[in-house]
Amino acid sequence: MNINFDKITGKGRNESFMLIGMSTFSRFLARYLSERNFEVVAIDQSEDRIEKVKPFVTKGIIGDAKDASFLEKAGVKDVDAVIVSLGRKADDSLLIVYHLHELEVENIYVKVVAEDHAKILKKIGDCEIIFPEQESALRLAQRIDNPNILDYIPLTDSYSIIDWTPNEEFIGKTLGELNLKSEFGVQVISIEDAQKKVKLIPKASHYIKQGDVLVVIGENEHLEKLKEQK
Repeated sequence: MNINFDKITGKGRNESFMLIGMSTFSRFLARYLSERNFEVVAIDQSEDRIEKVKPFVTKGIIGDAKDASFLEKAGVKDVDAVIVSLGRKADDSLLIVYHLHELEVENIYVKVVAEDHAKILKKIGDCEIIFPEQESALRLAQRIDNPNILDYIPLTDSYSIIDWTPNEEFIGKTLGELNLKSEFGVQVISIEDAQKKVKLIPKASHYIKQGDVLVVIGENEHLEKLKEQK
């Protein structure tokens, strides 16, 4: 499962999270966050599901998140962000998100299962939509269409970051000689060599070697031109 965790943890001030609904997605996320020393509160109606995530969370609470008073008692106002993932229980997630807005929770993330689900959530109030199936499909499609593209991360509707393996014609040349910014309108922000050593913000004098992977940022239309260099 490909998940853009930067959406969730990249705002800097988010250090504590409440996960509502212990779906497979939530359990994976709980482990990820706990391994990075974030505080995690898990909520689910199932005692069995809470027991399974206890090793990865700060606190596990059994209860019904559709009850606004329960959410308040569980400390929903004390965390930096709330993530709702109830599998295919779209109706339940809509009610929970409504309560979260009523309780003035600012940072809300919701895993959705369909476009209509996302549209209704947006009508209720501002929240960040997580559509892992869609994001995974998009990344796979990019990799199938462009074998040189190892990963693809959409930043906005217009900008993305890609991991790109240079073709033979690029090997042995410096970044200055390639002048990717002028030729393609993209910027190289780091390079990982075959030994997994990473060079952040490489200089123009940096030589491209066999096995290098370039992390490139730019407008989508400019990245498309770079991808055509097969």
